Amino acid sequence: MSYHVLIVDDEPPARKLLSDYVSKMANLVLAGVCKNGEEALGFLKENQVDILLLDIRMPLMTGMDLLNELEEKPLTIFVTAYEEYAVKGYELDVIDYLMKPVSFERFTKAIEKATEYLSAQVTTEETSEKPDYFFIKTDTRIVKFLFSEIQAIEAQREYVKFITPSRKVMSLVSLTGIANALPGEFVRIHRSFIINMRHIDEVQANEVLIGKELYPISRNYREDFFRKLDGMKLL
Repeated sequence: MSYHVLIVDDEPPARKLLSDYVSKMANLVLAGVCKNGEEALGFLKENQVDILLLDIRMPLMTGMDLLNELEEKPLTIFVTAYEEYAVKGYELDVIDYLMKPVSFERFTKAIEKATEYLSAQVTTEETSEKPDYFFIKTDTRIVKFLFSEIQAIEAQREYVKFITPSRKVMSLVSLTGIANALPGEFVRIHRSFIINMRHIDEVQANEVLIGKELYPISRNYREDFFRKLDGMKLL
């Protein structure tokens, strides 16, 4: 299977290097190359892209600004010379973060991570019967969860915490990747939180109470949350 890649970087040498790397990988197709965020925004409105190779510091519109403008975001790999943006990148749920100058070996690992995720998405969509459980890899173990037992999922820098009534488990995964694989009773209420609506005890103004924990509802996710909540009301 081939994956379409868009490169967005204001530096010509970086665009050339990434284009060369893409051409060396049989499963990648170079969909386009843009020199700034505004150009990329226009391109993405007209073209389907699977993987976005995105610089952060650019004139007119930064890479982060671009992602915030997009309703449907391609799977994104940040490519930048500035290490201080790593944490912010994970908050935006990018799949990987590459430091310039990028070696081909490190580029390959990032692409493999992205294509494995995209392939898993396709497999999940094609499966008619979905199991009621899933497995998460931690640093030392592989842990099984029932979807029904998960109360909330919290992003903590580059890690994600899975919260149940009896345990909390950390895993090095993307919150966006997890969100796309969850069944319908889960809803994102904040860039750092996904909750299971089956476990809600109360909704208090801009917070959700589950057990003894309060989870914030952010402005960006408020409308979607309350729309789902309205659909579950009896009266």
